[in-house]
Amino acid sequence: MKPRPSIFIEGLEPFIDTDLVCKPSPVFSEMEAYAKEKNIPIVTAATGGVLSHLVSFLKPKTILELGTGLGYSTLWMFYGSKSSKIVTVDRHEEQAKLLEVYAEKMGVKDQMDVTRVTGSVLETLEEEMFWIDTDFYFVDCDKITYPKIFQTLWPKAKKGSSFVFDNVLWHGRVLHPDPKKPSDMAVMELWNAVKSQVSDYTLFPVGDGLLFFRK
Repeated sequence: MKPRPSIFIEGLEPFIDTDLVCKPSPVFSEMEAYAKEKNIPIVTAATGGVLSHLVSFLKPKTILELGTGLGYSTLWMFYGSKSSKIVTVDRHEEQAKLLEVYAEKMGVKDQMDVTRVTGSVLETLEEEMFWIDTDFYFVDCDKITYPKIFQTLWPKAKKGSSFVFDNVLWHGRVLHPDPKKPSDMAVMELWNAVKSQVSDYTLFPVGDGLLFFRK
């Protein structure tokens, strides 16, 4: 995983992730090391902790994760709510298969109710309607798709469903977005849509920013 700008003072975020986050399994640290070595983007450990905490309170029956990565955030959510059924979507099948590998190392593979879907996130949402009854949506995929994902999910999601979008601070670039960068503009477009259509929302300024709201 490439070094990225942090919203914190130098050295604080790594200290939080290594020394202050309570990880349910030491395998999470192994996953972090692998992601760094292979340049695979994952949420920070602190972000995973907040995500796990949210689902532990909400206890959603169903979770839809858009962007599996190597299953790091999937496993954080599992530990927060072990009874939840999780569907996770990613176009990189070989990478996403690591979810099962790490779940096995944690000794929780047989306890998980997780379905992996391989394919484009947008195409899956548009072609399959299984997600309409989802209780909790976690979005952490290509930032350029964020506005379209919101536009697709928000009108049809059931009342009471919860949403979490990661990377909404976009490495601090929300302060001065570059109009030449589509990802910058997409994150700002998401913010504008949420602020205009959602009555109440919460920003968790952890990691690269988690945005939480409910239908």
